[in-house]
Amino acid sequence: MHPLTLSSTALLRLIKSLSPAAGPRAHLAAAAIHGLLFKEGLLHAGAHLPTALLSAYAALGRPRHARDLFDEMPDPGLVTRTAMARAHAASGSFPAAGMAAARRPGKMVHAVIVTSGIVPDVFVSTELIRVYGEYGELSVSRRLFDAMPVRSTVSWNAMVHQYIRHSNIDNAYELFLAMPRRDVVSWNTVIAGYCLVGRYMYAKCGSIEKALQVFEKAPGKRDLYSWTTVICGLAMHGKAADALRMFGMMQDNGIRPDDVTLVGVLNACAHGGLVDEGLRHFYSLEKYAITPKIEHYGCVIDLLGRVGRLEEAYSIIRTMRMKPNAVIWGAFLNACKVHSNVELGEIAAAELTRLDPDDPWAKVMLSSLYAKAQDWSSLARERREMNSLQMKKTPGCSSIELDGEVHEFVAGSFQHPQHGEICTVLENVEAQTLAG
Repeated sequence: MHPLTLSSTALLRLIKSLSPAAGPRAHLAAAAIHGLLFKEGLLHAGAHLPTALLSAYAALGRPRHARDLFDEMPDPGLVTRTAMARAHAASGSFPAAGMAAARRPGKMVHAVIVTSGIVPDVFVSTELIRVYGEYGELSVSRRLFDAMPVRSTVSWNAMVHQYIRHSNIDNAYELFLAMPRRDVVSWNTVIAGYCLVGRYMYAKCGSIEKALQVFEKAPGKRDLYSWTTVICGLAMHGKAADALRMFGMMQDNGIRPDDVTLVGVLNACAHGGLVDEGLRHFYSLEKYAITPKIEHYGCVIDLLGRVGRLEEAYSIIRTMRMKPNAVIWGAFLNACKVHSNVELGEIAAAELTRLDPDDPWAKVMLSSLYAKAQDWSSLARERREMNSLQMKKTPGCSSIELDGEVHEFVAGSFQHPQHGEICTVLENVEAQTLAG
């Protein structure tokens, strides 16, 4: 009988007691147990002890040690291979296979699972969804999600999150609607996604009151994402003071904001006309270890543009860390039109046309700017150029929600199935208005 056979149960309990909270002591204890198993030949005497240690290494954030242990086992079985796959997936580390593997994260783990005949559990599949999604391979993430025989709410949330992360809001929302059960994370993810891309939440996600109710009912789950969701939601609904109050409460609760949180804060300042406070938050991004992104610049341009501080906005555009995109120039051009600044408006329109020569929006806006300034010769020149290029304005579009269904209306279109009935109602309303 092996001298340690009688204490294998105690040894197993010791392994399972290893916790990251113990810090370096837990790492030393794991290494000592590893050495003992190797020295006493227990790597060959059944899989339960080495598999338990492998899982402990993963929990301690030591995937390389887990891999070393796995490689030392003479014949790792299905349980051990699954544990190894979970360790790689949870840590985001992968078996070394040169730079090619590094450029294809997740594929090595996925390959191990497929070739070994492992049926991945919910945890492993969810982690693979995350890993593929974080490296932009959304189609693979979705195939993994669709292939899961059983999906947890965490799995649904992971797939929704990856769509949101890559600004694929429509697919995220479609998946959100299909969820059999939604928790606070589900709502947080979708609402924050709509805030991030600047869409109005009410038409597609319900009211801000619903989001606040979910938030208030889950005090124990108020993490970064839930606070950010509420701040963004309040900002998008024009409740600037409430959004900023929530931002203060969030920090008082020890939650450090991220870049999305600050997008919500800057949006709140823009909608509330709080220019100085908005600029203060923008210039304090580094205080939170946040590098300004295009969304932050967009909020500041909107903030300054609303109050007519166009020269200041233009100066920020010229000093941006990245090249300004169409959203930046579009917001600036709109502000130039509102405040009748032809000179800067021409610059913004030229940049927009350079970025997308086929989009007539910039020229339409510039024409309106000329008309507002009563610059008729420039207006005529712009109109001639648009006609020569055969540019047409994109039809306007609006949508409303009724009984859970979204109805979309496009200017000049007669495609809505109830078009005739709608026109009849409008005619009746118009007649009653004239009669009254």
